[in-house]
Amino acid sequence: MMDFSNMGCGGRHESQLEECKESIESKNIVSFSYVGTDYMVSAKKDGDSIEIYATGGGKYNIRDGSYFKIKYTTEDDSIFKSLQEVIDKNDEVRGNGHCVTVDGLPAGIGDILNVSYDSGEKLYKSSNQCITVDPKSVKEFYDIFHEYVKKEGYEFNSEGSNVKLFDDPDEEYLQGTWKGTHFGDEVEATFKDNKVTIKIAGKVTDDNVEYIIVEGSVRKNKLIDGKDGSSKHDYEEFEGVQSFGKKNYFTMTGYFHKESSSSCELMNFDKEKPEDEE
Repeated sequence: MMDFSNMGCGGRHESQLEECKESIESKNIVSFSYVGTDYMVSAKKDGDSIEIYATGGGKYNIRDGSYFKIKYTTEDDSIFKSLQEVIDKNDEVRGNGHCVTVDGLPAGIGDILNVSYDSGEKLYKSSNQCITVDPKSVKEFYDIFHEYVKKEGYEFNSEGSNVKLFDDPDEEYLQGTWKGTHFGDEVEATFKDNKVTIKIAGKVTDDNVEYIIVEGSVRKNKLIDGKDGSSKHDYEEFEGVQSFGKKNYFTMTGYFHKESSSSCELMNFDKEKPEDEE
């Protein structure tokens, strides 16, 4: 995500990349990526291998089965021909090198098309304000990658993914004391076995309360009246930090929902970095 902290809200910046020409002679793609509003796909040659990556289908923290992430290596380079056919058919070289940035806009509105050829030629255009690629191409790029990965037995949904989608906390991860600050107040959460004690500005808000982990969210192990526990929203929130979620091996996010929606980071530097942590 871009950092807009030093940018004036609403300013528009346009640029033209000199190395990107209005015509491209080569038809031989060696690297392709498209970052859209709903998905991101890429294919890159590495010697005789093709590195494939695709993700999308919804927000990563919504567990409706639509989110996907696929990454693998193959020697089948047929995808590049199909992608080039779309580029030619829909004249995607038009506007090559044109880049637009509007300060203050949230992520997920525009798109980026980035294609490299064996000749050294490049197709690149981007905007964080609107999509730069023809909507027909947006759909066709998606369909090409979708059909391509299906040949390997993958699918554009959670069940058909081959990359770990969710890094949820577990009881072992939670153990210990986590500290942070929320609007100037010190926040402390101490987990011991299956219970947690929470302090806000030195005051105990939750004293040795049993917790439960549901769909990645740490909440009070007490069902809301009339609910059957089928989702994380069926469990009560704590009094202090209402719920917790894992960010990385030594950082949790604490969520506050009572008066307004906000969050803070809580850290536990006693945690050892796992071998597979990126």
